[in-house]
Amino acid sequence: MNNIYKDIRAACTIVLSIFLVTLLIQISIHGGLSWEILKEQLFYNAYYGFPLTFAMIWVFDFINKLVSWDENPRLRAVIGILGTIVMTMVILIVLDLILWAGIKGKGLDYLFSKAHSPFYIIGFAITLFVTSIMHAIGFFKEVQLQKEISNTLRQQKLSSELNALRAHVDPHFLFNSFNVLSGLIDEDKDKAQTFLSGLSSIYRYVLEQRNEQTCTLEEELGFAKRYLELQFMRFENGIQLQSNINSDNLERKIPSLTLQLLLENAIKHNAFDAEDPLIIKLYVENDMLIITNNIRNKTELVKSNQVGLENIKDRYSILTEKKVDVIKNNSEFIVKLPLL
Repeated sequence: MNNIYKDIRAACTIVLSIFLVTLLIQISIHGGLSWEILKEQLFYNAYYGFPLTFAMIWVFDFINKLVSWDENPRLRAVIGILGTIVMTMVILIVLDLILWAGIKGKGLDYLFSKAHSPFYIIGFAITLFVTSIMHAIGFFKEVQLQKEISNTLRQQKLSSELNALRAHVDPHFLFNSFNVLSGLIDEDKDKAQTFLSGLSSIYRYVLEQRNEQTCTLEEELGFAKRYLELQFMRFENGIQLQSNINSDNLERKIPSLTLQLLLENAIKHNAFDAEDPLIIKLYVENDMLIITNNIRNKTELVKSNQVGLENIKDRYSILTEKKVDVIKNNSEFIVKLPLL
């Protein structure tokens, strides 16, 4: 039922538009417009316009089912335009026969005479114009629909990846943390309590951020520091954090859990100890949060699937046009995150 109302509205719009155009043509030719001409033009536009428009819409929908825009847009356009024009001209001749031969009693020789030929030429021109517009609109709608579908699927994929990343902090980190905790329980119960409290705080933050796209830089820095504090207890002086961020930037935002992913990657892919520590630097420059770490590759290379970095880049692409910049040279790994 909704489709019928939609078709009626479309037909009324097209017929009214053509009617107004014909009136303008009549005024430009005759310099004015009489009541008789107005009624005549209204009748002809309604008589020919509504059947032709409904037929055009239904044929348009029928062809859409046979050949879709996304499968073969060129074939769809050719079949659509040619099919609609042929169908329209056939209906135009049938309507002509009914009106002039059946109702007004004109002979067939009049319908196909040279004097009546401009009528078919005008009808063909109008059909070609309207058909081209309808196909252009149809193609544009299909392109927009495919973009929306693609964007929806992309966001669902990102959401799935992000939920997987949020669902855990590196299992190796968790396993190693429990080993450290187990050792501290016997050696230093107060230190063990502090370690357990920090571990609990980390997972509480992960749960709090699981439904958030972004968080403030202050929140993310706080989490990153708590995360590294546990790593300090495990590696002692093997990791150093150098943070130099002005308080004016603390309310700026970045995608949640971004720093944790980058810190986790730095620890995972580098060898370090107290004599040659992993040095992680955080600072803001040119509206970008810069995260750097020195490179000291492990003897046994750790395989990286790049999911963390790619997820960060994709999340930024949804939130802003600014790009994440990743630079790796012989001595440093640098990631530049736009502040939101």
